[in-house]
Amino acid sequence: MATLKIKSAQPLPGAHILIVDDERALRHTLAGVFKHLGYQVTEAGSGREALDHIKDQSWDLVILDLQMPGMNGAEVLQAARPLAPDTVFIILTAYGTLDSAIVAIRHGAFDYLLKPSPVQEIVRAVEAGLVERQRRLHHGDPVVLLERALVSLKTAEQQPETPPSADSTERFLQASGITIDTLKHLVVVYDQPVDLTQTEFEILTYLLRYQDHVVSCRDLVAHVRGYDLDERDARIVLRTHIHRLRHKLEIDPAQPRLIHTVRGSGYTISTKAAK
Repeated sequence: MATLKIKSAQPLPGAHILIVDDERALRHTLAGVFKHLGYQVTEAGSGREALDHIKDQSWDLVILDLQMPGMNGAEVLQAARPLAPDTVFIILTAYGTLDSAIVAIRHGAFDYLLKPSPVQEIVRAVEAGLVERQRRLHHGDPVVLLERALVSLKTAEQQPETPPSADSTERFLQASGITIDTLKHLVVVYDQPVDLTQTEFEILTYLLRYQDHVVSCRDLVAHVRGYDLDERDARIVLRTHIHRLRHKLEIDPAQPRLIHTVRGSGYTISTKAAK
């Protein structure tokens, strides 16, 4: 590992990291990387073994594979949460188990990584997780709480609070076989990753935020392009993008089952669409 050239900010030097994966080669590789970066690393080849380690000592961060025989990663997370409320969990998953990774995020995991991920991406995720660990450790510190309160008061005086809508801040969007992670700009359709342009991604995201509602072409163009057109001109602007989206997303673009045209009104994605 001496020849590895990996950049690391080391937000928590000497942190205790537990790597849980039934794939021995991957587990050893990750362990070598993080030992090389100065962390204290332990390996576990199964969910049961991981849970034993979590019961025996405290961990700063756990890298946890979802798909393992016997006790899977989701079951480990559920059992470990009461035992290690301040430990940061990062999930390893494949596209086919992305839904399970999203459930894990909603139940306390810090983040997920798709297999295979570049080593540098894994290192960055771990660094971000350790920063979160530090935040949790200082969360109850009276000095930190006072500083946060003062910052909040100052911000409130300078600018009236305008809470964002839930629709505009939700990270994960799902409907009709589509899953989008708006933070990672990841689109998965029927367990397969799909590469979209920025415009296509914004159109799809907007339609998913308003699923089961008809979105006018004018509203879509205003959101994606930032300018106002009448409905007819907006429809012309969108036509090519919708055509390309359907070819990337639909099983049969000629018979769309995901993005529906509502003649004279716009487009919609329905949660009741056939899969």
